Amino acid sequence: MRVFLGTALVCLALCSASAEQLTPAWVELGEGGRAIARVVVSAPGECPSISIGGATRSTAARLPVPAGFVAACEASIPEGTKTASINGQSLILPKPNPSRIVVFGDTGCRVKGAEIQDCNDPEKWPFPIVAANAAAARPDLMIHVGDYLYREDMCPPARQSFCGGNPSGDNWETWNADFFSPAAKLLRAVPWAFSRGNHENCQRAWRGWFYYLDPHPWRGDTCEANQPPYAVKLGGFELILFDSSAAGDVMAGPVIDRFARELASIRATHAWLVAHHPFWGFATTNSALVPSTPGLQEAWTKAAPKGIDLVVSGHVHLFELLSFDHDVPPALVIGEGGTKLANPITASLTGKQLGPAKVVDGTSEHEFGYTVLTRAGDGWRLMLKNLKDRVLADCSIRGRETSCGPVEH
Repeated sequence: MRVFLGTALVCLALCSASAEQLTPAWVELGEGGRAIARVVVSAPGECPSISIGGATRSTAARLPVPAGFVAACEASIPEGTKTASINGQSLILPKPNPSRIVVFGDTGCRVKGAEIQDCNDPEKWPFPIVAANAAAARPDLMIHVGDYLYREDMCPPARQSFCGGNPSGDNWETWNADFFSPAAKLLRAVPWAFSRGNHENCQRAWRGWFYYLDPHPWRGDTCEANQPPYAVKLGGFELILFDSSAAGDVMAGPVIDRFARELASIRATHAWLVAHHPFWGFATTNSALVPSTPGLQEAWTKAAPKGIDLVVSGHVHLFELLSFDHDVPPALVIGEGGTKLANPITASLTGKQLGPAKVVDGTSEHEFGYTVLTRAGDGWRLMLKNLKDRVLADCSIRGRETSCGPVEH
């Protein structure tokens, strides 16, 4: 089935539930672990009410609505709330100490310049499949590591079979096509932690990021180039959301120093650091293995942050799980959510050097999919699954150590 038919059916199902509601209601996590309910409607005057523990109150539109967008409505959900719903849809509320977590990122369909992905073929742009499979995994928490919108240019006349009829640019239609419609099942199934990618920086799709997904108050038509890191706490489990959207392959000293100061400001104990760009990871350029973001490694080395158990990122469109010497936490790179894959890593990663650290154990996979992390004793079991839900990697993370065993097929 072609993607446009599938997204149309999703839209019809939502519209039958409520003529004004354009997305499922979802729950996202803000600073400290504050739960926020959001939903997109056709106009700010149509914000629905929300039932919280049996008491009904209004949601509020995020105003002003930016040009080219439709309204997002929101309400804070008090800590300790047991039940909440919008338009009869029960909201899935955050759990303390989540035991089953899904991670992926880099999900939109690339239409820019000469790089045209086949948005109409679910095998070539499989984000709807990835999201549906992730919803079926019944996670307690969903982490998206950033890069939501990739349809930046109009579809070229010669590629109409790939992307004909696609919207483009930073507006509601494109955000709906690239994220909200394909993610509909997963949005309603689990609380989300959203990370900002370089596709949401101030030169690209920042309005949609700040208006629809950023958990902070909407500041109107102003782009914040770099948001300070903030903590999300769920019982004894903690995420640090770190905005790396302004990072690049080459960074000037003042930019590196700013990232170092932000890392040094983190006060955490056994937290996962979530950033779009890898602090520790590899990419393949012209058949050569290179550090993915060397400036961030330099910032880390300057700051020597403490209390981080795992670094979770995307940006490189493949899977990597790395552990190191030199007191560097393990690194998970999971940029396989739907955007055209990067060049595969064919060399062994074990023994490779990244800045001051050497890889003790390294695994890479080059296939679309998502990662499920499940608590296992004093650590985590990690399973990377492809579009057919087949396990590609079965690994463990305990302290600073990672290992991946053979996969049975």
